Amino acid sequence: MQEQNTSYSCFCAGLIRLPFRIVAERISHRKSLAQAIRQYRKKAKMTQERLGELADLNPKYIGEVERMEKTISVDALARVAKALKVRLRDLVRDA
Repeated sequence: MQEQNTSYSCFCAGLIRLPFRIVAERISHRKSLAQAIRQYRKKAKMTQERLGELADLNPKYIGEVERMEKTISVDALARVAKALKVRLRDLVRDA
């Protein structure tokens, strides 16, 4: 019988075994990006509804991204940056 070392791994959706460190880093990056979007949106005194309108995205989706319930694509992130009048790299750098 072969032993498996599972102390440094976790199941993601029960499909793939990934090292816990990699999963934690992904969540950390998503959290930082979500916080950067929210920070720039609030700095611009913009609602999620207005940002969604300007970026041609559903306002519900903007909220889900900010709450880390959804992962934003590069294309959608570029539209958000344009709507917020910031450079894409500023959003990512702050993340």
